[in-house]
Amino acid sequence: MIWDLLWPVVSWWGSTSFAMWLGQSTMRVAWLLTFHLFGLTVLLGSTVVQSLRLFGVLLKDEPAARVARSMRAWHAVGLALTLGSGFLIFTGGAVSYFEGSIFRTKMTLLLFTLAFHFTLFRRVMRADEGRFSPLVNATTGAAALTLWFSVGMAGRAIGFF
Repeated sequence: MIWDLLWPVVSWWGSTSFAMWLGQSTMRVAWLLTFHLFGLTVLLGSTVVQSLRLFGVLLKDEPAARVARSMRAWHAVGLALTLGSGFLIFTGGAVSYFEGSIFRTKMTLLLFTLAFHFTLFRRVMRADEGRFSPLVNATTGAAALTLWFSVGMAGRAIGFF
């Protein structure tokens, strides 16, 4: 399995002096978690706006492509902040995170969600008006919300398991 192949890298990464330094300070980890949650909030907020546009509930008079363009910077900042801080949080406790089944679930969900976002969701959001049916738009928006919030919920569950 892929997890077994990654184990030597994770084990090495978690034992680096940087990882030890990062993980030994509650304050550093707390700051990273704060940035992680802020990034996730911005990321989910921009996803909610775009999905509500696909549902036809919000910004009905604006083309979806224009909404996507206006949300692009927010989404990129949220994604970069979330991924960057998440990587650093992982670095500070790589071995213990990696051993957890919830962490592995979160990473699987994240990879699937990123693939969905950068393929289907982006394609539907950037399409000319009327190219996709309202059902396709709504289904795409619902899938985006479900996937991103599932990643967030799995991340929150890591603290409990």
